[in-house]
Amino acid sequence: MRTRKPFSREEKYKSARLIVIAAEGRKTENIYFQRLKLEHEAQNVHVKILEREDDNSDPETVFQQISKYAKDYDIREDDQLWVVVDRDRWKSKQLASVAKKCSQKSNFHFCLSNPCFEIWLLLHIEGLEKYSEKDKERLSKNRKYKGGKTFLKKRLSQLLGGYNEAKYDACILIPTISDAIERAKVLDNCPKDRWPQKVGTRAYLLVESIMNL
Repeated sequence: MRTRKPFSREEKYKSARLIVIAAEGRKTENIYFQRLKLEHEAQNVHVKILEREDDNSDPETVFQQISKYAKDYDIREDDQLWVVVDRDRWKSKQLASVAKKCSQKSNFHFCLSNPCFEIWLLLHIEGLEKYSEKDKERLSKNRKYKGGKTFLKKRLSQLLGGYNEAKYDACILIPTISDAIERAKVLDNCPKDRWPQKVGTRAYLLVESIMNL
């Protein structure tokens, strides 16, 4: 029986597979996965989303956060711990280090979005097949415009009639989750790579695990 802190499992979850998520962003990823948990958590799955108290969100810090959770709590063989990070401003060396550490632990999964998690949100609404090469390049670089919004934030704002990464309504996106999964799979043309080298996201793998697809 599991007795360690910080998580006390309710009776109905005793036999469920635990999926723990530690994300780089303080709000964006958690808003999405909280809504997904409420609407689509599989019967034999229980999702635990870790919160962060500060803005220190480099990949190594995210990895250390979830590693500490694993040490403080007895993790079963079928449980999963997901490190959810962005490609955008981090050096390949930083990402490679964390990806390697995850690969060396049977329960750990490295989930990267390129350039950032908002590509996963976008894929709920549209694919990239109609994007010009110029727009694909802009998306990949995801630079800020004069108003302070990146390419992806601006595009999401256009499509959703407004977008704030800290308080958007994930309910709008969840109904098209199957479309997002299929679009992400199309972009993931080198699934054996440790992370998408071009625009793409491995968030679909985490979502499939939560939904037990």
